[in-house]
Formats: sequence, structure tokens, C-alpha cells
Amino acid sequence: MKIKVIPLFLVCAFCAILTVGFEEGKTAFTKRYETGLLKDPQPLAESVATLPFAAGVKILQLQGKWAQVSADNGGEGWIYLGNLSEEKPAQDHSIQGLQTSASATTASVAARPLDNVTSQYDEQEGLGQAADDVKWLENQSDAISNSVVVDYLKTNKKGEYQ
Repeated sequence: MKIKVIPLFLVCAFCAILTVGFEEGKTAFTKRYETGLLKDPQPLAESVATLPFAAGVKILQLQGKWAQVSADNGGEGWIYLGNLSEEKPAQDHSIQGLQTSASATTASVAARPLDNVTSQYDEQEGLGQAADDVKWLENQSDAISNSVVVDYLKTNKKGEYQ
């Protein structure tokens, strides 16, 4: 009995921490380079707008791990609470909100597709195999449908489906 109570307590505590501080009528700030303002409180819902880093939004309603917000541009929609901050994020980043230190670069930034300049450099420096590997990975990624991703997230209780 004790074994089942502890994990349940931890899940409840995590959910409580995620929503602490966010209140209806208060202002919150986006903490991603671009944050999608969604039509519905679902990860793959239609995007109604894209908000920039540190954009202020007014919280209209809280629903689980989602907040219905009103943006400064007049748009309304839903944002996952994990993409919001109670305090305005510091602007101590390089252009486009990305940190300049390679060690601080996130995996999501590192996994971006190669642009033409990078691909040309790869070819000039004899790194064609690496470029081929990245192209293969991009093709594999493109072959995965949104429904497969959602099923994986739900089954493994990841992201918005925790």
C-alpha cells in the first residue's frame, strides 16, 4: 500500500508545482523562442498565432496543465503551462533568444535541419557521410505521423500527457 501511495503523492506534487503561481487574471510570459498559441488545450491543436520569446500574456482560465490566454496582439488561445513563466525571462541571450555557448545549446537546437551553407561546408570539408546521416535522420523523422507521436506521448506519459 505504501509503495502505491508514494508515486501518487509525487505525481500530485509535480502537478501542483507546475500550476503554482499561475492565476487567472495575472500576467505570464512565454519562455520559448517561439510559443504557439493553440486553438484547443491539446499538444497538436491548430495554431492560431505564434508568440515571441518573453511575450506577455494575460491568463484567462486554467485547465489542468493548460492556460487559456489573451496575448498583447489581441489573439486568444491555449498555451501549455510548461512554456510559460511567472516572471519575464532575462534577455541575456544572443540573437533569436539562443545562447551563444555551444555547451549551453539545447538538443532541440542541435537537431535542427542543416541549411544550404552548412551542407556546402560539409561537402567542402569531406564530411559528406555526416551530411548523409543527417538527411537519413530527417527522412525518418518526416515519415512519423502526428498520431504516432501523440500515441507515444500518451502511452509513456510524456510532455503534456504526464
